[in-house]
Amino acid sequence: MDLTLLTIVSFACLASVIAAVCLGVRDLFFRRSEAVEVSADGAPPRLGRLTLARDAVPRAGLVGAIDDKFEKLVVESGVPADGLTVTLILVLSGLVCGGAAFLWTDDLFSGLVGFAVGLAAPVPYLSLRRAGRLRDVQAQLADVLDLMSRATRAGESLEQSITLVGQRAADPLGLEFRRCARHLQMGLSVPAAMRSLVHRLPLMDVRILATTLSVHRQAGGNLALTLERMARVVRDRMVYRQQMRSVTAAGRFSAMLIATVGPLLFLYMFMFQRDYVSKLLDLPLGNMLLVIAVILEIVGLMWISRLIRTEY
Repeated sequence: MDLTLLTIVSFACLASVIAAVCLGVRDLFFRRSEAVEVSADGAPPRLGRLTLARDAVPRAGLVGAIDDKFEKLVVESGVPADGLTVTLILVLSGLVCGGAAFLWTDDLFSGLVGFAVGLAAPVPYLSLRRAGRLRDVQAQLADVLDLMSRATRAGESLEQSITLVGQRAADPLGLEFRRCARHLQMGLSVPAAMRSLVHRLPLMDVRILATTLSVHRQAGGNLALTLERMARVVRDRMVYRQQMRSVTAAGRFSAMLIATVGPLLFLYMFMFQRDYVSKLLDLPLGNMLLVIAVILEIVGLMWISRLIRTEY
């Protein structure tokens, strides 16, 4: 058998075995945390994770902080998987990209670079999915508040209005309210269900809504009028954000070019025109210039991000 073919088969078998073992461990230790979710159209119940806000102290150390950030990204992105499953996907992507780069160039360092690129490639997808999901939630929130206000004004209880929103509203906010309704049916208090909602949707308007509903459950008050006023405020904030995005479109486009063109060009030259970048990697002066370039690019991205960020 040809050596290259044998290497490919061995790599595929090793990656499959690692993925199978990791998935087996996941099924063995993490399936117990699943709970039943009911869909809005009355379909049969399906299994899903009961995502609650964590009251525990954040994990200590750098690794623990990275784990917390990654788990938070997975939850907020809304992917139908837990943190362990997404981690396995990252490892599998790294193995595939690293193995392909090693077989293409027959160089161990290129394989390591390919593994790092494949390992980090799904993370921007999760970030973009999270940003799009939160934008959709922000756009739906005012109409949802109006719907809750009309429901409570018509005599519905808070739990019934949450269930109604879960049935009538479109996803992703409808899905989140269906989860809240399911949490309330399972015996959770309104403050606990609202903390879970804020954990999945870290938006300022959602935090205000959660605080309002929690205070109303404890102290009472005219909930319909409060929700109606909140809907007007949310619409005003959304109009301001849209105007801000249109004004800062050029800055965001520049930041996107800075963030993508340079690293992609360097990766292309490293993979296919190795002689052009060898001095940056082999000579001390080249290493220093490369580090300075990376630092300056990060500083520029942080500066542009701070300039176009809105606090309203």
